[in-house]
Amino acid sequence: MIIRFAQLVLLVVLTTASLQAQPSADSLRAWLATHPKADTNRVNNMTALSDALRSDDYIQAMQLAHDAQLIAQKLHYPLGEANALFALGVAYGGRTDYATAEQYLRQARQKFEQLGNRLGVARVMGQLGWIDTNRGNYVAALSTGLQCLKLARQLNDPLLLRQTTGRLAMLYNLLGDYEQALRYYTAALDLHQQTGQESSISRLLNGIGELYRNQGDLKKATRYYNKAIRLAQRLGNEGLQAEAESNLAAVEVQQGHTEQALQLGRQALRVMLARGGYEVVSWTYTVLGRAHLQLSEADSAIYYGRRSWNLSRHIGYKEVTRDASDVLAKAYALKNNYREAYRFRELNAAYNDTLSGRQTQQQLALLQQNTLTAERQAQAALQAEADRRQRQWLVSALIGLALVGIVAIVLWRSYRRQQQANEQLRQQQAELQAAQNQLVQSEKMASLGELTAGIAHEIQNPLNFVNNFAEVSVELVDELMEEQQKPERDTELETELLTDLAQNLQKIGHHGQRASGIVRSMLQHSRTSTGQREPTDLNALADEYLRLAYHGLRAKDKTVNAELITDFDPAVGKINVVSQDIGRVLLNLFNNAFYAVQQRQKNGQQDQSYRPTVAVRTKRTGSTVAIHITDTGTGMPDLVKQKIFQPFFTTKPTGEGTGLGLSLAYDIVTKGHTGSMTVESRDGEGTSFVITLPV
Repeated sequence: MIIRFAQLVLLVVLTTASLQAQPSADSLRAWLATHPKADTNRVNNMTALSDALRSDDYIQAMQLAHDAQLIAQKLHYPLGEANALFALGVAYGGRTDYATAEQYLRQARQKFEQLGNRLGVARVMGQLGWIDTNRGNYVAALSTGLQCLKLARQLNDPLLLRQTTGRLAMLYNLLGDYEQALRYYTAALDLHQQTGQESSISRLLNGIGELYRNQGDLKKATRYYNKAIRLAQRLGNEGLQAEAESNLAAVEVQQGHTEQALQLGRQALRVMLARGGYEVVSWTYTVLGRAHLQLSEADSAIYYGRRSWNLSRHIGYKEVTRDASDVLAKAYALKNNYREAYRFRELNAAYNDTLSGRQTQQQLALLQQNTLTAERQAQAALQAEADRRQRQWLVSALIGLALVGIVAIVLWRSYRRQQQANEQLRQQQAELQAAQNQLVQSEKMASLGELTAGIAHEIQNPLNFVNNFAEVSVELVDELMEEQQKPERDTELETELLTDLAQNLQKIGHHGQRASGIVRSMLQHSRTSTGQREPTDLNALADEYLRLAYHGLRAKDKTVNAELITDFDPAVGKINVVSQDIGRVLLNLFNNAFYAVQQRQKNGQQDQSYRPTVAVRTKRTGSTVAIHITDTGTGMPDLVKQKIFQPFFTTKPTGEGTGLGLSLAYDIVTKGHTGSMTVESRDGEGTSFVITLPV
């Protein structure tokens, strides 16, 4: 999982630091206390103190910036007002009130533009880019970041260059372009080391640790987290130390070092609760919940999972909400509370579906940016060629003053070459457009696979155990061999080393079997496609998922009752399909059918004659097989039928549906199996879906 909070904390620091070297917060407080006069110096120092406090006390930072703006307005001091508005935008952004933050930042940009202050405009652009990143507008954020980098180089401003380089490193890490992220991280680290800004260096080291953890290189991630922690300890900055310790605790959980993870997580939690770092707090609760799961301590896992669930939903941190639901599902299963386990497993799947769209949007941002870069490079090359030809034509024209005949030949050849260049430009643009359309279509198809990409991380955990224990075993063997070479051998130490080695080998075998079991489970029970078609008994598949959906609904609501009707054509036989994908389509349609009859039953409780019914029928006709799924539920009007297969369209209340189920089902049937999927419905009477597959 890409852990967002450490990256975003660093983005705040790198994009909002003042462009002038600032005095300490204590010295600024002392100056303000002894200089009560409302002049321009007071405005500047209040704004500077707001900037110094923005990481530790957002409320005081907002109040200082607001007061500075009012004084600047009274003094008719436009530069001071612009800086105060910028500080207000930074403070509100830190409190995740992005709408208010954007309002103040745009006012600040207008002031800076009126003053012709390009440096101030660049600062505002950087902060707006950070807000776009938090909102998931990655295309806009990346475009803004590259513009800021260009401005920083044009203005030759070292601090703006450091800020922009670090911001782009964070953004590329969020987008999953780790090669670019590492390049910008290295550049930002060099720039900050030149000026000795150790707090920013600590955050950069923490960010590099996140990069390696996202790539699965836990050894390098641990090394960089420890560097960040040591530097934060030397600086006496508990907040920086807690951020890195929270990330290191997650690595310890992945490596199975449960006690170390609990110690680090609790230590980080105490600091961040006092500081109000709620994104870090919600993530740390999840880490502690996973650690207690490893110890089979279900009650403690539920306690931390609940706290993470409630806090992450409150602040809108969907990645942590998804992980918290996974912790709660596993913890309730340990307590044999399968009703709650099933509920949180469904919520986890729903958040996974939602976040898969965000991952696709991240990849699309890189795709669009790379395509735009390729187009600009092609246009620049063609423009350079056109300029060269124009210069050549001018030289020929000068020579033609004396040699009219030669001029005619040169002009004719230049005209022909220009035509060829224009034709080449049209061909390249057409090729670029075709390539972009093809890549976008591939992204849409890839979204199905992304829905289950997360299960691969489950395999990483036992493999990490195997690698770590193997590495430790090699060290034990080396130590044993060294001991055996000594004149006076310590037999007790040798016995201890052999015992440790035997235990390590047992753990390697245990976790190897665990990884093998996960692979077998994926092959047998994964809800996602392997891409391999195989002969499948559609009648048995439909019957299995009909019962599964019904009993799943009954597990949540014992009052639900419905008549199940099946009519299977024996001639259907076995059909070559991707059984996991078709099973997912059937399960989605059955869940919708039971939901519809349940809603009609609730809405018409006085109608004793109503019989809730869900029926499935199969029929083979020539070279096609049809599956009819019919319910006597609420039905749908014509306007809803027209949109039913659109992504993210749903008729369910907020929180009960993602709007992706029928869209994905439609793509699986029509694009994945070259079949068709239609719907017939009458409002208030029921609905019938028909899936047609080629034999």
